[in-house]
Amino acid sequence: LSAITVPWATLVLSVVLYIVIPVIIAQILRRSILASGGERAFDAMLKTLQPLSLIALLATLVLLFGFQGEQIIAQPMIIAMLAVPILIQVYFNSGLAYLLNRISGEQHCVAGPSALIGASNFFELAVA
Repeated sequence: LSAITVPWATLVLSVVLYIVIPVIIAQILRRSILASGGERAFDAMLKTLQPLSLIALLATLVLLFGFQGEQIIAQPMIIAMLAVPILIQVYFNSGLAYLLNRISGEQHCVAGPSALIGASNFFELAVA
């Protein structure tokens, strides 16, 4: 593990580009729409943006896998070392969430999806 180097400049740039800037833009847009048009205008904007957000999310996934395809093929063991713990985590978390949902009295039709969404590492994908 000590041989792993963290490219801090890339990490910071990624956080700024993919988290900080979108959150700032979203907050500015939200506040300006609520101030000028109220809840009704905000709800209309959300309806307009909903299909675009799904398309953008899918495009992001396609681009990520497209640009990293060579790395995925060149290093299958690394992918397996990442995938196995994530798979165990998702099975454990979704099983626990489902069990707790059922114990609390939720029907299967509610407990199943909520357990999968709650245990997912891709919460935004599950919601979309």
